[in-house]
Amino acid sequence: MGRRHDSSSNSDRAGLTPLGRYATLIAVNAPRPQTHHIFAHRGFSGHQPEMTIAAFRAAIDWAAETGLRLGLECDVQFSADDQLICLHDSRIDRTSTTTGVAFDFTVAELKAIDFGSRQTPNPTDEQRTLITLAELLIMVRDARQRDVDVTLAIETKHPNPRGLDTEDRVAAMLAEHGWDRAGSPVRIISFSMEALIKAGQLLPELERTYLQQFDFGEYETGKLPDGIEAFGPDIAMLKADPDFVARARDNGHEVHPWTLNEPADIDFALSLGVQGLTTDYPDRVWGHVNAPSRA
Repeated sequence: MGRRHDSSSNSDRAGLTPLGRYATLIAVNAPRPQTHHIFAHRGFSGHQPEMTIAAFRAAIDWAAETGLRLGLECDVQFSADDQLICLHDSRIDRTSTTTGVAFDFTVAELKAIDFGSRQTPNPTDEQRTLITLAELLIMVRDARQRDVDVTLAIETKHPNPRGLDTEDRVAAMLAEHGWDRAGSPVRIISFSMEALIKAGQLLPELERTYLQQFDFGEYETGKLPDGIEAFGPDIAMLKADPDFVARARDNGHEVHPWTLNEPADIDFALSLGVQGLTTDYPDRVWGHVNAPSRA
């Protein structure tokens, strides 16, 4: 997805996710049934380097220890050797210790690059290592086999050098896991309507979300093309047009804003009646969803 709304420091990222402490909190407070879908943005990226093995493992561990449903959000694009990697930017400069265009590197080369040190002092191997979509699908499969309630929101990045080949490859990979039909734990999300239409042709039974960053444009009425279930706007867009959530719901669509890290943004989104929340800090969001004032 796009920019973050996050004022956390690097020191906040350095520690491991406080899983045990938060699981205890959940048990003591006996939370109400979960009614919102929380998405871990680029993995549990508030506590781990984004899009690394560690980020997604931490998110799965949090879901396992709390017993909550958690969506894992990832961005995918091609490597030089025709594999789908999980990476937000087209370049690796921001998140790694190397510079260059991701598409120019093979997976083996990307695996040798340090994707952890910019966010975490003295990172472990898993904190350094970028994850591929194939690896993430296996992690999700294995977690679900252990009855961990995790799902996956795959953002296909556009524009990219391979265009809609991304949707073809994602569909083929999901079919290998039997996740290309109704009941799949996967939704497809994108800023590209063309990509979502293509995904709908390939995966007509899967849920889809249309991401937006600056304005609602022709969709300001809250109506999406048939088969696209949800809007995924930048929270700034809802601040500018808070009535949009009601319009979308009137048209039968859900609203899943991003990226909700600050308490004020979380509370604001919940006050509008959104159904999904994308965040770098799933623990923070669940704390607000389950606050006594919302009982």
